[in-house]
Amino acid sequence: MRSGFLARGLALLSPSAARFPDASRCVTMESGTIRDIAYLIRAILMSAALLAGLATPALAQDTGGEADDPVAALTTQCDEDDARACTRLGNRLIEGDGVARDDARGVAFLAKGCQLGDMRGCTMMGYLYGQGKAIERSPERARDYYAYACHGGEATGCSNLGLAYIGGDGVPRNDARAAALFQQGCTAGSKAACANLGASYSLGRGVARDHRRAARLFEQACNAEDQHACYNLGVLYRDGLGVKRNETRAVALFEQACDVQDPSACGNLGSMVDDGKGAPRDRQRALALHDKACTLGEAESCFTLARAYQTGNGREPDHPRAITLLDRVLKLDPKTPSAANAVKALAISRDAMAVPTAKESD
Repeated sequence: MRSGFLARGLALLSPSAARFPDASRCVTMESGTIRDIAYLIRAILMSAALLAGLATPALAQDTGGEADDPVAALTTQCDEDDARACTRLGNRLIEGDGVARDDARGVAFLAKGCQLGDMRGCTMMGYLYGQGKAIERSPERARDYYAYACHGGEATGCSNLGLAYIGGDGVPRNDARAAALFQQGCTAGSKAACANLGASYSLGRGVARDHRRAARLFEQACNAEDQHACYNLGVLYRDGLGVKRNETRAVALFEQACDVQDPSACGNLGSMVDDGKGAPRDRQRALALHDKACTLGEAESCFTLARAYQTGNGREPDHPRAITLLDRVLKLDPKTPSAANAVKALAISRDAMAVPTAKESD
């Protein structure tokens, strides 16, 4: 069975701020115009049982105000130095939410919101600089905005700055500093920071390894509807790390995360269903889950599906389809554990296609 990603984005979750919808795979609507995006997981470390990932940077949540405030009213309020109005207007302009998209003006309004004291605007500016969205990428400027936001008590700014320290993006790599920032963000209310802190404990990155504490943090973030934390918690239940092994619970958590398009959750769920662990054995359901995971970018699931088409186990034999899927494996992740097998499998399917059928021989 595959190793699982540990939570929410980098050997921990990747930075979480209120990311813009078009930059994320999973978006959940919060009150106001700022969207809190589900953290994208990017793996940075493989251990014997867990593939750690941190959530990708997110944008700070807007916790008040009406989503349908007229743009004209927000403009007037911003002109009167209402910091929150400037931040919300900047977000709308960058998203094209109820107004024509205008990155330059959006960035200007977010910067003004930050300068006027809205720390969410500062976190958003950090996110834009960190991702190179609507503005030229600058890890150093992202670091400065995140640090300012974190100092001002904005929890997602702390979490995103921690991710920068994990990846050495604009700052020297420093796992201990990252863990301290995740703790600060978690205490201040960031579910992404709690999930990232959980990943730090599960992986022993910057803190002593402690799966039990990791499980509590993942549970906390999962209860706050961070589905990637739910996925990581599922990995712990599946493997019996820090909690009593419970495959039924793992399946339920993977289903929850798969429903919001987490590719690794769908792949792990497919593997468990295929093996009859925590759920009735069902080859067709398993392959459908691997198909979904493959479409979402999970290389291991593409390989599993390709082998089904090669061998006729659960799918009608179809070597051209197998070749397409195997090519996708190598394109998605040439370093995946299945990459070497994918190369061998490609040769098998290509050889099979080169053999003439009986009718062709006649």
